[in-house]
Amino acid sequence: MTAEKNTNARNRDPGEALRLCEERFKNLLELSTEWYWEQDENCHFTVITGAGFAATGGDPRHFIGTARWDHDAVPVGDDGSWDEHKAVLEARQPFADFVFRRVDAQGEMRYISTSGQPVFDERRFTGYRGISKDITASQRAEQLLRLEHLVARCLADADNVSAALKAVMRAVCETQGWQCGRYFRVDNEAGVLRFAEFWSVPDPVVKRFIEGSRDVVFAQGVGLTGWVWQSGQPLWVADLSKDPRVHSKGLHRDASTRGAFAFPVMVEGKTVGVLGFNSREVREPDDRLLQAVRVIGSQIGQFLQRKHAEERVHYLATHDGLTSLPNRVMFNQLLNLAIPHARRYNRQFAVLFIDLDRFKIINDTLGHEAGDKLLQEIATRFTGCLRESDVVARLGGDEFVVLLQEVGEAEQAAAVARKILSAAIKPILLRGQECRVTASIGICVYPADAQDEQSLMKNADSAMYLAKEEGKNNFQFYSESIKTQSRERMTLETGLRHALERNEFFLHYQAKLDLKTQEITGVEALLRWQHPDLGMVAPMRFIPIAEETGLVLPIGRWVLKTACVQNVAWQRDGLPPVCMAVNLTARQFADENFLQDIAAALEASGMRPELLELELTESMVMHNPEQAIKVLAAVKQIGVRIAIDDFGVGYSSLAQIKRFPIDTLKVDRSFIRDLAENAENRAITEAIIAMGRTLSLTVVAEGVETQEQQAFLSDHACDAMQGFYFSKPVAQDEFARFMRQHLARTAVK
Repeated sequence: MTAEKNTNARNRDPGEALRLCEERFKNLLELSTEWYWEQDENCHFTVITGAGFAATGGDPRHFIGTARWDHDAVPVGDDGSWDEHKAVLEARQPFADFVFRRVDAQGEMRYISTSGQPVFDERRFTGYRGISKDITASQRAEQLLRLEHLVARCLADADNVSAALKAVMRAVCETQGWQCGRYFRVDNEAGVLRFAEFWSVPDPVVKRFIEGSRDVVFAQGVGLTGWVWQSGQPLWVADLSKDPRVHSKGLHRDASTRGAFAFPVMVEGKTVGVLGFNSREVREPDDRLLQAVRVIGSQIGQFLQRKHAEERVHYLATHDGLTSLPNRVMFNQLLNLAIPHARRYNRQFAVLFIDLDRFKIINDTLGHEAGDKLLQEIATRFTGCLRESDVVARLGGDEFVVLLQEVGEAEQAAAVARKILSAAIKPILLRGQECRVTASIGICVYPADAQDEQSLMKNADSAMYLAKEEGKNNFQFYSESIKTQSRERMTLETGLRHALERNEFFLHYQAKLDLKTQEITGVEALLRWQHPDLGMVAPMRFIPIAEETGLVLPIGRWVLKTACVQNVAWQRDGLPPVCMAVNLTARQFADENFLQDIAAALEASGMRPELLELELTESMVMHNPEQAIKVLAAVKQIGVRIAIDDFGVGYSSLAQIKRFPIDTLKVDRSFIRDLAENAENRAITEAIIAMGRTLSLTVVAEGVETQEQQAFLSDHACDAMQGFYFSKPVAQDEFARFMRQHLARTAVK
């Protein structure tokens, strides 16, 4: 039987065999997701067959006689160019899994993978034949996953909100084939959505469309964007020309925009903005993209919430909460920018140091509320005396400072000083009573009187005190005749050079309390100087001089060694180990022997490295971040802890501070001092605690002096505190007694 069948097969008509082969091939194509094609010598399609092609919604007859790069098809690659593929075809080479995309008749983006072989007859090249398949599903899944990752990276790398939103819109447009993206933010005060940011392809028509969008606002429920705001849900419109909800139809018609989709940016369940995208093609809804943008909207919302808090901290840290003027931090930054600018262009400017003469009397007599109102009014008056290019800042209390840009001659500064004096003395009604204050002003001119920030401020301050001595309500220029502070400085500098050898330095120690366990877990070593003639000299008077002269290096080494030895001595006396914090200055941190000094102190004392914590200020690490990271990494290799002291008074963003290998953030005492009365200080403190928690850092509050302050810190999950409320800085023996007493009290509890 089998032999008979084989014989029949051999005797079968060749035409019949070909028909059966073609029938089997057709059946195979009908069952497969792929389709078969042939092209002529010009690479124009002559045959397209297979159920897989029909599934894409295309009509084979529409493509016969055309090339693959027709119908707005674009290769999926770095540059979207057909040149490389055409070169393969011109070389008559086979190709495999070549991927391109095009929009189908329904407006959906299709991704096609195709493979082909050249065909030759006995004489010449006759064309190509091969197979293709629709890989849209897999491509879209990969694209959307990459898009989510790309958005996350855009947000992580962005320096500000504007840059982040533009990066996200560009990522969506370029990966999904949209021409432009627009972001509308919610204006809660006006109750509308306002145009905020955009990204678009470089097309003049699209640019005009964007420009026309700038003045468009949406109320809740108005237009597609307003609908998204109201519903909190993504929305897709395949064809804007056919949707009655479309707002500003003329704008879309002029720009020939057809497809659109929009989605909300959410923060804690509330819509804070809407992102909308447009294309010139009709685009059928893509459910997978709509699902992906829910994740993206949440990502953006989280970024806006970490970033707005960060920017709020920055504003509060660089502006005076009462007057909204720049504070000392921002003024110093602006002054440091003005110095090299004036040096480069050979210009001069003036610094005016202003102190109100009768403020304390009014503040004490009429109360702090009246005093605050007076300061706000004075700030407004001073601002009105200046040009837009000039700056007035409040340094604290009743002290103000002015930066006069580009002063041609000293008389210009004098004229401004007279205007300020006139503005200050005008009456103001406080609690129904007419009050007046006067001002004393000191003027220092760059470069004649000083060439650096510290000298400019110091000399202006000295001149201001001269104005007070001259009867107040006047101004004085700095001059070489102002010698009082210079003589004091010389006395201190001379004394500093002999203080170590004469054993005039000693340390006091201030305990740190863990707010959760109520245990003493740390202590800060604080330098003190007993001058033989001047008595006890405050650190703020001699540390800057020691820093400037370089004397801080041997003094700092003495502090480090003494603190480590004392810590080990307490342990030998039976006290539990605590972390010893030692303050560093910028000069110490930059010293080439810094790491050797740490190692030497640990070796000489025998103290475990993890019990030493070095405290640096924000400005020290932000001055040269890359070098600071290297040095701090080396410190961490030793095993020593690192704390950022006085945190909040400088500007460190979350993105910046997380680069440094630190363990502790210390909230500056200026924010703790008025926690009960000052909402801005409470906001800053909460934000810093939250920032520390985000980065898994220990947060310590400095300068805690009341039970209310401690309660606030405990309620907001601050890790630890130090301050007079728990313990003042005391000598080593007194600290040992205090710690034993505290251990006894906590043991009883």
